[in-house]
Amino acid sequence: MSRPLPHPVVAPAFGHRFLAERLTRRLRSLRPRPTSVIVAVDPRAAKLALPGLRKAMAASGLPHVFLRPRAFGERAKTLESVEGLARRAIRAGADRRSLMIAVGGGATSDVVGFAAATLMRGVRWGVVPTTLLAMADASIGGKTGVNLPEGKNLVGAFHFPEFVISDLALLKSLPAREWRSGLGEVLKSAVLAGPRMLGRFERTSRHELLRPSEALEELVRGAARLKVRIVRDDPEEGGRRALLNLGHTFGHALERAAGPKRLTHGEAVGLGMLVAARVAATAGGSEAFVRRLEAALEHAGLPTAYPGELPHTRVLTRLLARDKKARGGGLTLVLPLGPGRVVLATGAAPVEAARAIREFLPATG
Repeated sequence: MSRPLPHPVVAPAFGHRFLAERLTRRLRSLRPRPTSVIVAVDPRAAKLALPGLRKAMAASGLPHVFLRPRAFGERAKTLESVEGLARRAIRAGADRRSLMIAVGGGATSDVVGFAAATLMRGVRWGVVPTTLLAMADASIGGKTGVNLPEGKNLVGAFHFPEFVISDLALLKSLPAREWRSGLGEVLKSAVLAGPRMLGRFERTSRHELLRPSEALEELVRGAARLKVRIVRDDPEEGGRRALLNLGHTFGHALERAAGPKRLTHGEAVGLGMLVAARVAATAGGSEAFVRRLEAALEHAGLPTAYPGELPHTRVLTRLLARDKKARGGGLTLVLPLGPGRVVLATGAAPVEAARAIREFLPATG
């Protein structure tokens, strides 16, 4: 059974051009009052985020310092990055009542959240997500951590943020490929949520999906609501939260094999869902749903084939065996039967999962 949480899982606040106002209000409401605030800003988000952040920090009256990580994205998810951030925070005067704020994408919240979880044995933190993927998924739920050469997210902690402030105006300069990557997580949530949300995703035009439209905002809000609801029921993945790993077991192996230049996280999750759906179809699932999922990926501009030549079975087996959710050498696969209908297949052998990738995933090479 999961341990009781020190505070509820927070739902993100969504809006447009409200970062300064909402962050000011949130900082003023924190009790006990922070002694200082360490704001770690992904350099790619700085141009759009810094004006609002500076305004909020000045209005709060709190001592603060802005730090720009020396690395960003997946390459920043290392123990060295966490150590560097912690040391810079200490030199800036951080203590046990300080607050850290992560401003950036999912990798930024992973690193800053893990640093907050371990600094002084744990300080409070908050998140200002600046990518679609982070707003829909990565900033919610308290999972923090970094990668090792052996695999993704193998060192980390559950550490729940005090607040998540999602200002959709910060998505304005997001590169097109990163935008599509975020849609991979939105689609995952739509499949889990059921026919209504999946249908809404399919009916939303490509133009609306690829910009901060009202239709997209409603889809992102739906993804966030789903994740908050599941995490509140199962905060530390003792049961139902495993459903959120749809596409991730297969996807993480593909992501590690391909590297970030060939596959982003959301692209890999999309391919992982496709493999999982095809596995489910062989065990009584629907071939029609597989075709529907493939069409939804294409609608979002996401790939439906692995870029290049698929890795050898033994390479995929090694990567799958290192999945952090493996238990006793067995994997738990989330297999979608249709919208809102999934089953958990426990104890799957990594080699069988690797063979499934080789059998069910086309490749361009």
